[in-house]
Amino acid sequence: MANPMTNLNPHDLYEQMSQEQRAAVAREYMQGFQQSNHPMAQQFTQLDPNTVTPRQLAAMHQHAAQEHPGIFGKVMRHPILTAALAGFGIYEVEKHLGH
Repeated sequence: MANPMTNLNPHDLYEQMSQEQRAAVAREYMQGFQQSNHPMAQQFTQLDPNTVTPRQLAAMHQHAAQEHPGIFGKVMRHPILTAALAGFGIYEVEKHLGH
């Protein structure tokens, strides 16, 4: 079975969320990034989670996936993201099957 995360477009996922959901996920990323000395991670900690955009969250997502697998794994298990991934998967299946 194919991994559903392989074809995931993080921007599309985060765009489907409400601003409150994006803020909660951003806080999770930011909390993890506070422990990092990586310059990109430090830049992310300066963002306002209440106004974070889908593009900014997608950048956090990609940075965490590439540089901080522990943070990425923790955020992927967050209840809001788990629900959003399920909803995104259903949306993608319906879109491609035409139902």
